[in-house]
Amino acid sequence: MRILRIILIILGIAGLIAWGVFYVWVIGMACAFGSVNTTNCRFYMPWELQGDDLMFLVVMPGGLVAAIFVLAWLIKPGKPPSE
Repeated sequence: MRILRIILIILGIAGLIAWGVFYVWVIGMACAFGSVNTTNCRFYMPWELQGDDLMFLVVMPGGLVAAIFVLAWLIKPGKPPSE
């Protein structure tokens, strides 16, 4: 159980990093290919998003990462067997 917990924590941390990289990449692509006539493109913070952007860039990946951390928290190392 202890190994599974460590694996889930590592997956959760990797998920947090991937979530951040993915968010920055998608916002950058939206600036690059969104509106050609706009000269200044704004980087939106996650709490400023609305609608589908909020759902697909914040809520769903955040829920997945949170679920991994909750699973890691629920798996508590048990007592070693006594001899």
